[in-house]
Amino acid sequence: MSAPTKKQLASRHVRRLRTMRKQLTDMSCEWEDLDQFCANELDRLARAVEDVAVSLLDEDSGESSI
Repeated sequence: MSAPTKKQLASRHVRRLRTMRKQLTDMSCEWEDLDQFCANELDRLARAVEDVAVSLLDEDSGESSI
């Protein structure tokens, strides 16, 4: 069995990261009326996860986001 290519690995990880982002966003919504600090922290983490996903896509396409 061959190892996945860089593009395959990046695509797989982007999908997983976006699933995580959705879960974090859902958690943030659950905290919305209970504790604004927790809601904000989860939202911040969801944005950071998306930033990583975008950077994987940029890296895979040969572009640099820096």
